[in-house]
Amino acid sequence: MEHLDRRLPVAFLLLLPLLSVSCVSNKKTTVSWCVLSDAEQQKCLDLAGNATARKIRGTLQCVRGLNTRDCLNKIKNGTADAASMFADDVYAAGFCHGLELAAGESHNGVDGFSYYVVAMARRSSSDLSLLEMHERSSCHPGIRTTVGWTVPIGFLVNTSQISIGEQCNFPRAVGNFFGYSCVPGVKDVQHDPRGNNPKNLCEACIGDDNDRHICANNHRERHYGEAGALRCVAENLGDVAFVKHTTIFENLDGKNQESWALDLELEDLKLLCPDGTEAGLDEFDRCHLAAVPANAVVVRMEDKCRVWKFLERLQNAFGNATEGFRLFSSAGYGESDVLFNDATHHLQRVLGSYTSWLGPTYTTMLQAFECEGFC
Repeated sequence: MEHLDRRLPVAFLLLLPLLSVSCVSNKKTTVSWCVLSDAEQQKCLDLAGNATARKIRGTLQCVRGLNTRDCLNKIKNGTADAASMFADDVYAAGFCHGLELAAGESHNGVDGFSYYVVAMARRSSSDLSLLEMHERSSCHPGIRTTVGWTVPIGFLVNTSQISIGEQCNFPRAVGNFFGYSCVPGVKDVQHDPRGNNPKNLCEACIGDDNDRHICANNHRERHYGEAGALRCVAENLGDVAFVKHTTIFENLDGKNQESWALDLELEDLKLLCPDGTEAGLDEFDRCHLAAVPANAVVVRMEDKCRVWKFLERLQNAFGNATEGFRLFSSAGYGESDVLFNDATHHLQRVLGSYTSWLGPTYTTMLQAFECEGFC
């Protein structure tokens, strides 16, 4: 893939660090933020009102977008200035629209990092290797999710275990590769408009207590989501579960009262590493498929500095607030992670390009899907 910065003159590239570090003054004082839900719009309006009341320099304006792609288009054409987006959308912003990042979330003080995607298996499965997964069974939190699809399938493509072919039909290629799987949502009309996605991608799914809603892209399918994928392996219906590194710890020690979780112990499971070896569950920092970056604020290149300065002022006022409006809290909005992730410790300035934020491993995972068309 040819990135935008590779087409820029060398002399300009040498100037980029200087342009990034020192803010060039911009007379525009309003920052238009693209929001996607009623909760986001309300929190944005509350933030704008509180910023005005505190006489913070600059004005926040809230612009409603239809979806993420609409927000990207609005930022590109100048009808919006910024929006906070997931890592996959950050890639589309940079690759498709030439947009960049002003800031990124830091969770618990760990800069730019959100979670690891790991491959979890039963310790009793002694013949498993991530480099030899053909005809094995797999459990995924859901179709088209970062954890359940983008990262593991990207890994299998990049290690030449899965060949996509000219038709770029990922579900068919994945179905031909695994013996059987549970990929909730893979047979939904949205993801299977022609109804020809392989049936074996739902054969490790179990539906609800009445054997209905099998392979549903919601919690009616008991193998849906992080806990569901873990359950799929725990119940011996799959060889490997692709989950976040925190998943096992969130379901042990009585945190999950379902019978399958109450019987589960750390010693029952292991991690499969990208080099074909295995590791303990606490070794996720060295044994993972990808480190997924945290959300970041997408902007036009010329607004990197201006938007960061405004966010910095907002963060200084509301980032560590214990009462009143809190920038990194969604309490009172009926949803979690409104505008920013609730786990955000602080926002950090992004000086480099969008690919530097995503990191080489995660960027490579996303590049495996280029034939589908991000734009």
